[in-house]
Amino acid sequence: MFALQNKPTHKVLAVILFAVAYLGWIAMIVTGHMVLFEYEFSSGPFCNTKRIWPIKAKLQFVGEKQNIVMFIHPMCPCTGASVTEFQYLLREAGAKAVGKVVVMMPPKYESDWSTQPIMSTIRRIRHVSITNDPDGSEAQKFGAETSGHVFVYDGRGVLQFSGGITGMRGHEGDNANFQKAETALRARQSSLLQTPVFGCSLR
Repeated sequence: MFALQNKPTHKVLAVILFAVAYLGWIAMIVTGHMVLFEYEFSSGPFCNTKRIWPIKAKLQFVGEKQNIVMFIHPMCPCTGASVTEFQYLLREAGAKAVGKVVVMMPPKYESDWSTQPIMSTIRRIRHVSITNDPDGSEAQKFGAETSGHVFVYDGRGVLQFSGGITGMRGHEGDNANFQKAETALRARQSSLLQTPVFGCSLR
């Protein structure tokens, strides 16, 4: 009789099972947030960037103007935020700058990729030229490996800024990376300003 009285009741077992399930649920949420946090703050690889506009580039340099160039992959979900910040950067630069967007666009995917919403957004940006990069060779010449990579060249063709202009993947808003790009617009830099790029691979 004494042994039977010390056995856990159905209610106690239910409470224990609920507690275990609840703790497991909390652990899954925490793990999910950690994975998402790590993803949002994971940047593309840093690359070797030359300080002078690539001589062999097909993209035409506009002298006496600041040339602001962005490389994108139209299927990258993170790049929409970069395009938004790119528009703000061009607005900051005003008439003294020209904007150029280079799009990873393999011929076999062009019919689909060219109709993506991000392409419509880019086409609506005033005074910006769009150039397709079918095989990624133009990105290689500039040293761009990640969608959303922005380059700011001064009127002499000297690189002043290289990197991303968002604070994390897919997030718009004021951030330290955008501020560095703004700094590059205001004055000639003796040293290159670089920031991490948050986006998908261009390869």
